[in-house]
Amino acid sequence: MSPQLLGAIIIVAVVIVIMTKQINKAADKADANMPVVEPERLYVNFASIIQEKIRALRLDIDTPKEEAKFVLLDGVNASEALEKLSDMIRKLVFFETKIGMKNGAQNSEAELFNILNELDIFITECVKNGETIADEIREEFAASYERLKNNYMIESM
Repeated sequence: MSPQLLGAIIIVAVVIVIMTKQINKAADKADANMPVVEPERLYVNFASIIQEKIRALRLDIDTPKEEAKFVLLDGVNASEALEKLSDMIRKLVFFETKIGMKNGAQNSEAELFNILNELDIFITECVKNGETIADEIREEFAASYERLKNNYMIESM
């Protein structure tokens, strides 16, 4: 092997080592600057938003007004409907406790999904114009979730 070739190989090896170190440093720095979302806080606050909406729904059903947005379909038992909504609120209140938050992100997501699904089914099956109202509430929840997620990303930076 010629000395020139050996010199070139050594130089290339040194450049590769230096480049690798620089890339790792840049990647570590980028990771350190990435916003971190705390799922527990995010989910607890989102649960609170869901709870507010369920309370508004419950209030509308419990004290009918002429301009009420949430009106039960004919044939739907009001006390049973109110009890279903109360059960959802109880689940959300438990979710907000320390015990509920210790379930981990995946379990928390699953629990919130189940409650949202239960609410969606309730609205669709029990409330006048249920499909339209359910769509509006889904969009409202999606916007609220994104807003919360963005707030937590900004806070943690």
